[in-house]
Amino acid sequence: MKKNARYAVAFVAIAGALTTSSLAADNNMRRGGQRMIERADADKSGDVTFDEFAAAMDGRFINADVNKDGKITVGELANEIERMRAERMAKRLIRRFDANGDGELTKAEIENRQKKQFALLDKNDDGKITADELPRRGKKGGWRR
Repeated sequence: MKKNARYAVAFVAIAGALTTSSLAADNNMRRGGQRMIERADADKSGDVTFDEFAAAMDGRFINADVNKDGKITVGELANEIERMRAERMAKRLIRRFDANGDGELTKAEIENRQKKQFALLDKNDDGKITADELPRRGKKGGWRR
């Protein structure tokens, strides 16, 4: 194959790969955008007016103004962001551990999860975990067994 033909084939292959990944990213953004529209669309009309947009944004930041002085300080905003992150993490943990799907964790559900984790770490099934059974950190920071 001639040099120019090889470059053309390589270009077409790269362009195809970029287009495919671009389309996948575009679809993900559309799905995320659709969820955002659905949350902000108060009257369920399928579109978001400025009033709906402003109400959605106000709802996100109004809780940050703890002293209700109409201003949000760096500290207030940082606390609200941390609260929102913690709430997302708590929801993920409850989804992961909530065996019966009721949205709440019981002591039994937590203990059940702990037993599973212990069993995974107890490689020789002797009812004890020793240091050599624990995963070790590799030189590059990753976990190894």
